[in-house]
Amino acid sequence: MNQTEIAKFEQKSPIKKISRLHRLNFNSLTKPLAEIGMARGTLPFLMEVLCCDGVIQQDITQALSIDPAATARALQQLENRGFVNRKENKDNRRQKCVYATDKTKDIQGGILEILEKNKKQLFKGFTEKEETEFLNMLDRMINNMRNK
Repeated sequence: MNQTEIAKFEQKSPIKKISRLHRLNFNSLTKPLAEIGMARGTLPFLMEVLCCDGVIQQDITQALSIDPAATARALQQLENRGFVNRKENKDNRRQKCVYATDKTKDIQGGILEILEKNKKQLFKGFTEKEETEFLNMLDRMINNMRNK
């Protein structure tokens, strides 16, 4: 492959575009999340806990398609900052259940406000139908990669 062919490939690479969008999106969240005491890197983990209080740590790993060690580190950061508590699962002592603290419950409205504002910026100029189609396409891509 020559440089021109590589450049053409790169211009049409969905992964490169998704990766860039991911970085831009996370960068735009840094300041507003810091203002409420959150770190952007721990946000996906905290959102999983807010969606399902008492979620098993391993289920967070699977839901986010992340390495178990990265999940453990992120949850440790959240625990150190007082956003979550981890407790032994009564049914399986090898598992940890993760719970949102009162501190998290107090700021969840602020988190959702930040994320809603961010989502509006992401989909600025899109119709509701385009937004739905885009999200459906991303879900299909995710399923394609899970089932390869």
